[in-house]
Amino acid sequence: MKHTILIFSILCIVSCGAQSPIISLDDKGLDGIINNAYYKDVDNDLDEYVGTWVYENGDTSFTISFAKKTQSFNGKWYEDLLVGDYQYIANGVEVLNYLPRLTDPNINDGQHTIDGNGVIYKNYFPKCSECGINERRIVLYFSDLDRNYLSSEIAIRHFTESGVEKIKVWLYDSDSAVLPYEGAPEEIRVPYGEYVLVKQ
Repeated sequence: MKHTILIFSILCIVSCGAQSPIISLDDKGLDGIINNAYYKDVDNDLDEYVGTWVYENGDTSFTISFAKKTQSFNGKWYEDLLVGDYQYIANGVEVLNYLPRLTDPNINDGQHTIDGNGVIYKNYFPKCSECGINERRIVLYFSDLDRNYLSSEIAIRHFTESGVEKIKVWLYDSDSAVLPYEGAPEEIRVPYGEYVLVKQ
């Protein structure tokens, strides 16, 4: 029995030490990234985005589904993440559909087409004229798997309008890319711009 208690105590100490210190997502990167730290969503900023959201304009639609992953370990530190996948339909034709990846057990947290946990404010790029001065948005990486040489991001803002939950999405090119071959596409297949999506 003493050996069992001793082993349990050691495991608890090792487990607690493996995720230390705990740092708010809001403070991530301020002092550099600390190995084995746990970058935690202490204010639950990611929670309000969980679910499925849809933008519709005639026969064009953009659907995003998000899930929250807690204590995801990337080999260096632990972090809470918002991960997601999406579908884009243009003029009634499905251009791409990554939605099934969100529930695929073979896809790990870092392999989704949308992921991240960056906290940004009103005057951070892309600026948000309608945001309150201390209102927080989330910025995430955004991938088109067939054009993964391109770097894109989305900033997202949650709001309620006339009792309906919505998110505003700013989708933009985040870095210059080295094209893999002459004539390679220079943009992802979802057009860059702003979208307002409604919670389903």
